[in-house]
Amino acid sequence: MPKKTKYTKSTVIEAGLDQLKEHGWEGITPKMVAKRLGSSTMPIFSHFTTMEELKSAVLDRAWEIFAEYTLKNYTGDAWVDQAIGYIFFARDHALLFNCMHYGKPEEIQKRKFAFWELVYKELEDYHPFQGLSSELIGWIRIIRGQLTHGIATSVSTGFALVWTNEEVIKQMMPLCSEIICKGISGKEDEIKRVSANLTPEERAKVSRGAIDGLSNPDKRDK
Repeated sequence: MPKKTKYTKSTVIEAGLDQLKEHGWEGITPKMVAKRLGSSTMPIFSHFTTMEELKSAVLDRAWEIFAEYTLKNYTGDAWVDQAIGYIFFARDHALLFNCMHYGKPEEIQKRKFAFWELVYKELEDYHPFQGLSSELIGWIRIIRGQLTHGIATSVSTGFALVWTNEEVIKQMMPLCSEIICKGISGKEDEIKRVSANLTPEERAKVSRGAIDGLSNPDKRDK
């Protein structure tokens, strides 16, 4: 008598993730996930009360993989490697990358904050930032972060095929990062004039390198 297959919570999540990678959010239905599992829908609802719960778990797993890409060692330069991994993820998982911002705004914000908090921890003792003010470092991170996100989005949508070339990414991101870092370093007075246009709350976020004005959703800026 053949042994029954045990469908763990992780197995169901991975099935949902595979559906998301291939079909987007429309692919995560009870019937389609069950077909991916090779089962009835019972394993799904044994672990998740609703499909929204499964979708949330799938998103958590997607952001974990995103972080794995971003924190991987590609060149030995942690800051540069974060940009390379960011673009590699968008290249390798284009549809998944474009599905990452699904759900309630507060849930999206929470996942984004957790992601950026994780990658920023890797840069606490980053040598090229030593001696720079937090404001300068913040602007450097924001500009490079937005450049990286723009490239990744272009790659994921097929708009900039040149950026799908692995060697181009590995050679250009160190160059772009160096240009941004060196171009802003030593420009304290100019940066202060720029920052004078910000509110105190915005300026505080810049000093934390808060890309797109991101702040901890559990600790709102006062």
